[in-house]
Amino acid sequence: MSKLKTFSLSLSTIALLAAAPALADVDAQELWDEWQAQGAAVGQTLSAASVTDTDTGLRINDMTVLADQGGSTSTVQVDEITLNENADGTLSVEMSDPVRITSVSQIEDGPAVRIDMDVRHQGLNITVSGDAGARDYQYDADSITISSEQMTVDGEPAGDMNIAATITDFAGQYMLTGDTVETTEITSTSSFSGMSGTIDAAAPNGQDGGFKLSFNMGPMTSTGSGSMFALAFISQMSDSTSVPENFSLLSDLEYERLSYEMTVDEAGSSFNMSFANEGGEMGVELTEGGLTYDLSAVNVDAAILTNGFPAPIEISADSTGFLFTLPLMPEDEPSDMALRLDYRGLEVNEALWSMVDPGQAIPRDPATLIVDITGKVQMLVNLLAGDPAAFQGPPGELREVTLNDLQINAAGASLEGEGDLEFAPGQMVPMPVGTIDLRAAGLNALLDRLTSAGLLPEPQAAMVRGMSGMFARPGPTADTLETTIEFQPGGGITANGIPLQ
Repeated sequence: MSKLKTFSLSLSTIALLAAAPALADVDAQELWDEWQAQGAAVGQTLSAASVTDTDTGLRINDMTVLADQGGSTSTVQVDEITLNENADGTLSVEMSDPVRITSVSQIEDGPAVRIDMDVRHQGLNITVSGDAGARDYQYDADSITISSEQMTVDGEPAGDMNIAATITDFAGQYMLTGDTVETTEITSTSSFSGMSGTIDAAAPNGQDGGFKLSFNMGPMTSTGSGSMFALAFISQMSDSTSVPENFSLLSDLEYERLSYEMTVDEAGSSFNMSFANEGGEMGVELTEGGLTYDLSAVNVDAAILTNGFPAPIEISADSTGFLFTLPLMPEDEPSDMALRLDYRGLEVNEALWSMVDPGQAIPRDPATLIVDITGKVQMLVNLLAGDPAAFQGPPGELREVTLNDLQINAAGASLEGEGDLEFAPGQMVPMPVGTIDLRAAGLNALLDRLTSAGLLPEPQAAMVRGMSGMFARPGPTADTLETTIEFQPGGGITANGIPLQ
């Protein structure tokens, strides 16, 4: 099962359990019937050992939610759920503790991996209100804790593994608007004051070493939107050959801080990585145009320490950004793609600098890296199908690439550029046609610094200066160069009109 499918499966399961989609003005039996129908719409089967009437509604014993996709299954079990019809017209949902989740992933020609988890909740309140076609679900909890102590592979223990994560002051709203699967729209908001957890796994078969991860996130708020039809499509998307028109699932998350530390120990080697920032945003969009991830953070610090390297590696940045858009299925016409990297105020620790430039000949100024690319790609395979045979070659072919922005500023020098390229279909090796305009500043000064630091021999520096004078022209100010790189039909390449190939 792909990560996307696992995420969507968990999302829809949580929505059914935590939000308890139901009509506030119907009785508990009608609620239970609708609950099962909505589960079936997103590829899940809801069943219970017994369903009995109470003075205020319905009691559901040993409820199970089962989802099966491509041989991978997820099972959610709840000992008891009570549906209480309140005097004010709302409906309350009470859920026993814990909720048990079992996930079994069967990789083709590989082992079956099973993970059992308990979800415990304190102070959980779920209230359903609203009319048919406009339902509103409010929920909150003092804390929600997820834990697991064992993973098995083909039925055999895979070593001790402890997973524990706790969310505090959790609250949210979940709204459904519409009367059918095809027309029902879903919007949601949620928040918590903090989340922390650990994953601690020992090496299997009694070997030395292990893996440990600890993480902490500060206050978080999120919003989401989509449709019941979109969730239904995800449940069977591996069999689809196209994404339906107007298909859309959106999620945005904003948090105040995030940190984690990871340690890996093996016989004779160790690796430690830590990461922290002071807030960021995460956006995910799944639409007919493809999948988009949009991540950003501020005041980022990362450190790596390993016994295979003589000094710690420490990297910091004032801000970071990453955006990636890729179509997921073949279409008749090329689809949009995009990639943006945006890193500002990049710095590394002095211990690392001293290894290459102990005399400090090179400026330690914070660096900038910005790459902004958009274009068109003709997809050749369905990335959602999960068929290994489909990935023997490239998943798609480039048709257009536009370099909207290129900015590299480091060590007192800079490089900027933009341009447009086109690619003909059916090429084993993509051969672009078009131009890229580049501008450099401070190159000669950087060559002088590298030479004085002993990092670049003078003959090689002279060769670089000679080549830059041949393939570039002087810019409008001192120590600046400009050039146009032209990619010609048939594979020819020129720089400033001078053939390179």
